[in-house]
Amino acid sequence: MNSRTIAIIIFIFGALVLAVVGALIFFQNQDQPQAEPPPVLTDEEGNPLPTEEGQVVSEDVPPTETPALVEVVVSLQTVPRGHQMTQDILTTDLRNVADVGSNVITNMEDAVGLFARTDIFQGETLTRDSLVRDQTLVAITEYGPSALIPSGFIAAAIPLSQLKGVAGGLSEGDFIDIMATFELYRIDEQFQTFLENDAVFFMDQEISSAQETAVDGDTTGEDMSSQPIAFSITLGRFEELATGDLVLVSPSEQQRPIPITMVLQNAKVIQVGDYVPRQPASERIPTATPEPLEEGEPTPTAAAAPTATATPPPPDVLVVALLPQQQLFLKHALEVGATVDYALRSANDNQLFAVDNVDLQFLLDYFNIEVPPNFDFTIDVGSSSGDSGGGASEESDATPAPTESVPEG
Repeated sequence: MNSRTIAIIIFIFGALVLAVVGALIFFQNQDQPQAEPPPVLTDEEGNPLPTEEGQVVSEDVPPTETPALVEVVVSLQTVPRGHQMTQDILTTDLRNVADVGSNVITNMEDAVGLFARTDIFQGETLTRDSLVRDQTLVAITEYGPSALIPSGFIAAAIPLSQLKGVAGGLSEGDFIDIMATFELYRIDEQFQTFLENDAVFFMDQEISSAQETAVDGDTTGEDMSSQPIAFSITLGRFEELATGDLVLVSPSEQQRPIPITMVLQNAKVIQVGDYVPRQPASERIPTATPEPLEEGEPTPTAAAAPTATATPPPPDVLVVALLPQQQLFLKHALEVGATVDYALRSANDNQLFAVDNVDLQFLLDYFNIEVPPNFDFTIDVGSSSGDSGGGASEESDATPAPTESVPEG
């Protein structure tokens, strides 16, 4: 026999063995008696008696039904108000359907990305009232402007005027750039005071007491005395003119400051004007209770409408949020007397620009200005500006004639 015939014989033999084993297992299961439920023992009145396990078996008691469960969203940790909910701090738990209200969040996707309206504790079931999609909508009514401050920023109040505040166009949630101009002065390194310094000269002069007494009529003394004389002059430099005269050249005005301007970008406006807590709706809209009228009493006349209140003055304070280092710089700028102005940004523009500080050298380089040489002549700007007739306009010194009043009648 070849190998193919041997393989066929082995396959047939294996199939027969499996068939025999399957038949034996089938007949053994058929021969086993089915287990009968234990008999229910009853007393003389027909009530079921407890079994050995202590349970009462009754044929009339229906099986217990499992209550329906539903998934609810639960917080895994305690989060403060204003915190944005993420998937890593949320989980689901099974609760009885009868105990779950319609306000409970059952889908985790409905809670991810929302902000906590109040403090949420660990294991607390999330409801739609405990979360808010836009925290700016409840910032004023719920817990004040603190919800508008971005994480990592701090807010402080700065002065505001009609010109600085973009003509009154600033509102909560805007982004602005803060421009500050400093004035730099040269100072004395030792005195730490503005230059130029004052100079005081001391001179010793021989004064004859005899001459002084001679003026007074007393010529008996011939003593000589030395008295110092102090006098101050404007600080400058001595120059010798072509004529040989020595003159003192001094400044014609005080020291001119060197202005330099810099900018703080992307500051968020938290509040414009003073913060006024908002009253509840029940207090803002009081309900008047009509008083019952007696028989024959006339209907009361309605009270006169209240007079219009005066227009409130424009706000003079602005609250902005900046990084701590930027906020400290802004405080320093205000305290040293820097000029501060604000520029409003586009609603969708939060990028940071590469901006250079502006001073006189920046103007010369940026606009490619060449400093002209010094001339020994100039144009009289005061007499030529604003006069198209070729000469300076003179104001009339004539006194207007008095106005006479005619009495009536």
